[in-house]
Amino acid sequence: MREVLRQLDGQSLPPRKVLIADNGGTLSAADLTEMPLADRTELVSLPENPGYGAAVNVARDRLGHDALLVLTHDAVFGPGLAERLLDTLKQGAPTAGCAAPLLRFADNRERVFSAGGLVTAGGRASHLNEPRAAKPYPVAWVDGAIAMYTAAALEAIDWIAEEYFLYFEDVDTGWRLSQHGFESLIVPDEISYQQPGAHPMYLGIRNMVLFARKSGIPRAKNRAAVIRRVARESLGRLRRGKPSGIGEAIRGWRDGNRGLSGKP
Repeated sequence: MREVLRQLDGQSLPPRKVLIADNGGTLSAADLTEMPLADRTELVSLPENPGYGAAVNVARDRLGHDALLVLTHDAVFGPGLAERLLDTLKQGAPTAGCAAPLLRFADNRERVFSAGGLVTAGGRASHLNEPRAAKPYPVAWVDGAIAMYTAAALEAIDWIAEEYFLYFEDVDTGWRLSQHGFESLIVPDEISYQQPGAHPMYLGIRNMVLFARKSGIPRAKNRAAVIRRVARESLGRLRRGKPSGIGEAIRGWRDGNRGLSGKP
């Protein structure tokens, strides 16, 4: 967290206010006094860890008419990030609702992690592994690790969905933005870094099914997409000497179709 605050402190466009949503409740107000930007930072403790969406939504009553830059605790970014994303949103107004940088792996900085996201007709989400253009371009969704949203866009979609707990919030957000006439944009010449974690098979499949139900994807198409995803991921796990995760996938499919959501 200290490193993220240090990077924010060095921005060409400094933040007016910083909110730390502490999922797990491990920080105290005293910890902030030793960190950069302490004079404009507010700590919101969420000891029960309600998930990504709930953490972002703590800004809802504190944002006003500003844009919101969302950063995960391990985000690595340059000093021009905030200014570049905000300029992109202003230039794309009124339809630009979200802007994000090109993301590369933190442990392999030459390799692209996300140049934006796609969603298949069956509801399977994936990352583009190379930019589509040299200038800002629209995508179905952007990775939630680093993203800037306009206040108008967030209000239009009633902020970030909280039912997923982890994974698929960013896909859901991109879809709902598009439903309200907003674009999600990748700024390919603004490069940032993050190290993604492995998706638990249960949450990956459950949330994929929840999204399909919410967005009106036909069940047959979603089932086929789930089967393809499970087959591919299970084979990859077996090749790495790990359990296939098929049991987790079956539970995820069952619970998603039952409409079960939130923290497992």
